[in-house]
Amino acid sequence: MHKINFENIPLAPEQCVTGFGTTLIVAPHADDESLGCGGVISLLRKYGQTVYILLLSDGTLSHPNSTEYPAEKLRDLRENELLDAAEILGVSTENIIFCRYPDRNVPTIQHEDFHASVATISKMLDKIKPQSIFVPWRRDPHPDHQAAFQLIHNAETLNAKIYEYPIWLNELGEQGDLPTSDEAMPFRLNIASVLDKKQNAISQHCSQITDLISDDPKGFRLSEEMLSQFNLPYETFFISK
Repeated sequence: MHKINFENIPLAPEQCVTGFGTTLIVAPHADDESLGCGGVISLLRKYGQTVYILLLSDGTLSHPNSTEYPAEKLRDLRENELLDAAEILGVSTENIIFCRYPDRNVPTIQHEDFHASVATISKMLDKIKPQSIFVPWRRDPHPDHQAAFQLIHNAETLNAKIYEYPIWLNELGEQGDLPTSDEAMPFRLNIASVLDKKQNAISQHCSQITDLISDDPKGFRLSEEMLSQFNLPYETFFISK
């Protein structure tokens, strides 16, 4: 495992978000939007920018053995958690899009449905016309996160600027997963003024951070150590070159 010292990356002031314009946040799972982008979303709304959230997966494999929360009920729970988090961050329900791709099976470039999915997302982008798109880092160590980047990278993104955000890179990444200087330029965004709001948004994802779902001993839960990585007065992004 090779960790990045994010503190050595240049820190941008919060006001820089005023140049982002209409922004699309691409979240592979409900909670990624708050963990990786809760600060930038809150700042964008603070400065009057329009924000959309695109949730790709149905999230039903976080607790696959739960009888209290079978797949459809778990999907609904996680979507409602995202809606609650988004409300705290200032994003209205009508600006949230649910794709409901199967968890851990969001179409990658090798998937037979990849090109159809790209076409669908391209139509959505054409309607929204985002000026900025936030999507997980291209080699973030999770198949759905890598699929998210591939879908956006191959879509008709028009003139949108792409910002990539890490979720699992420091936790699970290997040397080859790290960004290279010819791929992306890193920067940190100062989110100190909205950090409490970000933490409140993260806390809405009870299914992922508490024992709310108690009948699946092997179910997923974010560790305190992992959560502490997102309780910082800045967020880190990579600007695609």
